[in-house]
Amino acid sequence: MTEQAKPLSEEPETTFEIAPVERPIQFDEPQIAFLPEVDAFLWVSQARQAFNVSGAGLTAAVLDTGLNAEHVDFAGRVVAQRNFTPDNGGNPDDAADGNGHGTNVTGIIAAAGIHRGIAPGAGIAAVKVLSNRGGGDFRWIDAALQWVIDNREALSISVVCMSLGDGGNYTSDGFGLFALLRNSIRDKIRTLRAARTAVVIAAGNDYHRHDSRQGMGFPAIIRECVSVGAVYDAAEGGFRYASGAVAHSSAPGQITPFSQRLHESVSPDTYTDIFAPGAPVTSAGINGPQGESVQHGTSQATPVVAGLILLLQEFYRRATGELPEVSELVDWLRRGGVTIHDGDDEHDNVQHTGLDYVRADALSALDAVRRELQKRMLEQARA
Repeated sequence: MTEQAKPLSEEPETTFEIAPVERPIQFDEPQIAFLPEVDAFLWVSQARQAFNVSGAGLTAAVLDTGLNAEHVDFAGRVVAQRNFTPDNGGNPDDAADGNGHGTNVTGIIAAAGIHRGIAPGAGIAAVKVLSNRGGGDFRWIDAALQWVIDNREALSISVVCMSLGDGGNYTSDGFGLFALLRNSIRDKIRTLRAARTAVVIAAGNDYHRHDSRQGMGFPAIIRECVSVGAVYDAAEGGFRYASGAVAHSSAPGQITPFSQRLHESVSPDTYTDIFAPGAPVTSAGINGPQGESVQHGTSQATPVVAGLILLLQEFYRRATGELPEVSELVDWLRRGGVTIHDGDDEHDNVQHTGLDYVRADALSALDAVRRELQKRMLEQARA
């Protein structure tokens, strides 16, 4: 299957809006154990134990609706808050979350209380770039990325998580000369990648809306980021989504009908890097210090990958004294991943590409790092 690459626009930018994210379902206290299917499906607990990693010493900057910083899941690990929206009185130091999306996402990465995220030892920089209504402005993203660049070293930020997008569907990151803001955002992501800080971005939830055409939203289409699609982690029956996508049934490793996807045969520079569980995922909530939330989306798969990257970075840095290149992280995730076929077990209302993609596996990804380090040690010994 091939498609012509489509640049975002050759016209001057006229809108800066971020598509609103959906509010997670909220509970006042935990209803079920945290991430049981995600953890088991990706072998996360076994990976943390086998490689003695938790994300400790590293920080995830979460660009989202903010954070319930009073939640017990994040006690003592919120290293910074920054607000780029008019919410919370426009106070730049108050990233309180009145939506719940950002708290859900952050919990998936790093909860360590009632709930347990992928990297429970990591620090958290809560960066509010989406309003309490869920929408935002890409100019806020641009400013927030500059803040991350300026504070990366001081706060030990090694991962940036962006579960957001414009709702578009693109196969190229050729933005055109007049797309000044989009190019500025890409430049900042490129700067972070050069500094070995991974920017992990949701591929988008609009596959059905875009008539099952391959592609990803902006900014996930940027080649310097780590783009993430969503799969189910268990057989939990069928689901209907606001986008119109319908899964008549679900199964572990099955691509969700809403998840945008872009194969490397269509776009060798901007394809979807990895898939991860994103439907449904239980996490921390905004209803008090013990709140819980549940949500579906590539927004939930993205923090799963951000958390896995923190584990890979910690293991590599302990052995070498430095962070790995982002390209190496992607290679280890894919090399240690599991092949999934789009169309073999999906029972839904979208068309399928008939192509193979890769979904993450925590234990195998860390083992890929270990094998790479062993190889380098042998080469050095022979030199």
